Amino acid sequence: MKISREAKTALIAIVIIAITIWGFNFLKGKNIIKPTDEYYVVYDNIEGIIESGTVFYKGFQVGNINGIAFDPENPGKKFVVKFILEQRMKIPVKSRVIAKQSNPIVSTKDLEIEFYDTTVYYKPGDTLIAAYDPGIMGILEPLQNQFDITIEKLNATLEALDNTLNEETQANIRKSVAAVHESLVSLKNMLAPNGEISKSVSNIESVTSNIKKNNDKINESVDHFKNISADLDSANLTQTLARLDSTLAATYAIMDKINNSEGSAGLLINDSTLYVNLAAATASLDSLLSDMKEHPKRYVHFSVFGKKEKSN
Repeated sequence: MKISREAKTALIAIVIIAITIWGFNFLKGKNIIKPTDEYYVVYDNIEGIIESGTVFYKGFQVGNINGIAFDPENPGKKFVVKFILEQRMKIPVKSRVIAKQSNPIVSTKDLEIEFYDTTVYYKPGDTLIAAYDPGIMGILEPLQNQFDITIEKLNATLEALDNTLNEETQANIRKSVAAVHESLVSLKNMLAPNGEISKSVSNIESVTSNIKKNNDKINESVDHFKNISADLDSANLTQTLARLDSTLAATYAIMDKINNSEGSAGLLINDSTLYVNLAAATASLDSLLSDMKEHPKRYVHFSVFGKKEKSN
């Protein structure tokens, strides 16, 4: 079967028209080949949002914006943005559609769907919750406010400091700084190789070295002390001290009696009459012994023949 030229021309025209329609819708963000679902979101301000913009979910493109119009119920105040999802996605209820600037170089904004954790889903044609991404300005504005507050506090501090630092205070500060400088210089000299601290450290190192060298002897001395302590413990030093204390107490009692002229020893020590009598008796005894040495015949009569001498 031979196709006429007119039929070929009509077929080509239909194809061209179909491609044109598809391309026009594609440029508008609508793909008529794939099945799509339409949803809506209402914004107070659509700055940066354009038709044919992209719709993302966690960074993955899932649809396009294909229409922007005034809200018929609030003309001039609200804007209805229609977008289509090429994927047949189930969007949970209370999910948000965030207008955000995906590319920091350009001023246009795309839409990012943020799912809510629920098992109840929107139906195609429903209106979702609108939200805005503050972007870099949302981070900078709080910092700007904090920076302004910090600048104000700094200015107040500097003003108070300027009023406080009069000439006398400045002079005192200079003296304090000079004193600190002198202290640092002195400390530096002490830390020098020949400084006092260095010498002290050297002496400490020498002492430590000697202790380390005589460590064995020190351990032997400690062992000796332990042995002495053990010997003292085994000698029942407590009982011995108790006996000594008892003996001293008895001695104190005897001495007290002697001081009070009790007993022979007390009378002998404290009574002067006894001393005088004893001295006189000693003198008489001495005289008697002297007379016996000079005249022994007066006291001893002895004769071989039994003859008695006459006394002189």
